[in-house]
Amino acid sequence: MKQIASIFLFIISITSFSQIKVSVYNEKTDMGYTVLVDNNEFCPVSVFLNLELTNLTSSNGNDKIFVIPAQTKKFIITTLQITQPNAAYGFKTKTRSNYGDSTKTDYDEYTYSLPFQTGKSFAVFQGYNGSFSHQNENSLDFTMPIGTQVVAARAGIVIKVVANNNQNCPEKKCAEYNNYIMLYHSDGTFSKYIHLKMNGVVVKEGTIVKENDLLGYSGNTGWSNGPHLHFMVYLQRIDKVETIKTKFKINDGTSSQLLTEKVDYIKNY
Repeated sequence: MKQIASIFLFIISITSFSQIKVSVYNEKTDMGYTVLVDNNEFCPVSVFLNLELTNLTSSNGNDKIFVIPAQTKKFIITTLQITQPNAAYGFKTKTRSNYGDSTKTDYDEYTYSLPFQTGKSFAVFQGYNGSFSHQNENSLDFTMPIGTQVVAARAGIVIKVVANNNQNCPEKKCAEYNNYIMLYHSDGTFSKYIHLKMNGVVVKEGTIVKENDLLGYSGNTGWSNGPHLHFMVYLQRIDKVETIKTKFKINDGTSSQLLTEKVDYIKNY
């Protein structure tokens, strides 16, 4: 019996020059193959699977997204069974993967804390859908001196840290030099804190943080035209992000609102 089995794995990540820690592989069975996934990330990962089958059928169909729980080994996404015995069989796969559950549509209407220390006040230099770099993006830029303490706007688990860059420029090509922290929240959303100071991160991947815990220090790295903190909340899809407008507690914390460009906000809570 002739057997043909080749696997091609392509990983797509929203983070520049960063591979997601997920492996798609197969194990031979008496009647075909089992396709499995190892997810070594601290959050769920979505895997899109495309199959080219020869004399095999897939138990879970084709061209589908599978959500793999965090820190999971040997997660079965489909089994491939021989259709005609004593005939050649084999398959090829193409996969794309990214952080989170890319099928999610709902999330909490959470009110976030301002991502800086109590008693401090900073201006929103660029708001949602801003003209410099936020076109069609719900992100915020807080003007901050380099070395300002950056705190968690919401509790979560740290899933990605980059802190080894020391370059910047006002052009998109410099995004590869962004230093940042990514958090995963309990409702399946993510937050990202970008342009941090070189070696200016005090948490590590896998750290569980509470709201207002210190994460690191602001900087001027990557795609930046001056010292600031870029903050965003989003749902992760296979090949893009969907950014979300969020309300923040302001002043003494008893009121909240969507933040407005060119306005200073104080945190007294």
